[in-house]
Amino acid sequence: MIRIQTDPPSSQVVFSIHQWAHLIDDWRPVWAGIREVYNRHQRRHFATEGAATGSPWTDLSPVYKAWKEKKHPGAPILVLTGALREAATGGKGSVNRERKRSLTLGVKGGVVPYARYHQTGKRGPPRLPARPVIRFAGSVLGEKSVFDGPSAPFGAAIRQLVQAHVVRARREAFGHNTAAADATIARILRTDTR
Repeated sequence: MIRIQTDPPSSQVVFSIHQWAHLIDDWRPVWAGIREVYNRHQRRHFATEGAATGSPWTDLSPVYKAWKEKKHPGAPILVLTGALREAATGGKGSVNRERKRSLTLGVKGGVVPYARYHQTGKRGPPRLPARPVIRFAGSVLGEKSVFDGPSAPFGAAIRQLVQAHVVRARREAFGHNTAAADATIARILRTDTR
């Protein structure tokens, strides 16, 4: 039998990520990582016409497909001028509001007003099929690890990224080496999400 003894006794110490979160006064470095994961996720989403993040987007109607191929040969689904894709992947027309304790990412409706119709499939006439401009899998509270496969649920990646930043802040506060937390953060930033 292996026995581990701690001082103070482990029964008196509660280890929980949220208890150390107060060590981070300014979350903008965390938001930068989340923004990076989000934008890379969105680039894959558009590059695969939705397949990397779930089921592929609904094909174009035959009439529109013929028109689009004639006027914009080779343009993928949801890309005509490129404005929607650019806004959804962090470029012109994107929402990126970072404050010390809040983050908002998305597409500016005033710049790309038709994004919401593609997202929901609601517009009339004509009625558009839903082709979600922004889609990701996984709850932030999910249990799956980012490191369990070739791609991770987006929510799990965000959860583990936040945890790694909190662990890094705790280690830094106690004067400990942050290399392991930094390596975890770097690995999460390289992981594909769905």
